[in-house]
Amino acid sequence: MTKSNKRNTDILDHRVVYNEQIVRGARVTELNGSQSQNNAIGRQYNHSYVIRLEGIYNADKIAFIEDYQENNSHVLQIAQIRKHHFKTDIYCGDTEVKS
Repeated sequence: MTKSNKRNTDILDHRVVYNEQIVRGARVTELNGSQSQNNAIGRQYNHSYVIRLEGIYNADKIAFIEDYQENNSHVLQIAQIRKHHFKTDIYCGDTEVKS
């Protein structure tokens, strides 16, 4: 999901509107263990994932389609986006662990 650039005509309306895009063929890897999470993204989450996409993408939020359709508020925090030659890696997690 990315934030919409469309301006609202009401100056008192500060709601953020998101554009949704379903991307098929993503390769999702769960990062298990605190050391692997620290090495990859420098933070620890309850559940963290690396989502690898073919092509160049931008995102402000990430959600898995089954979870999002059941509960629209279940989105993942993006910790980092890495763009490579025709490939995008998105590192995201549920809830950040504070120690």
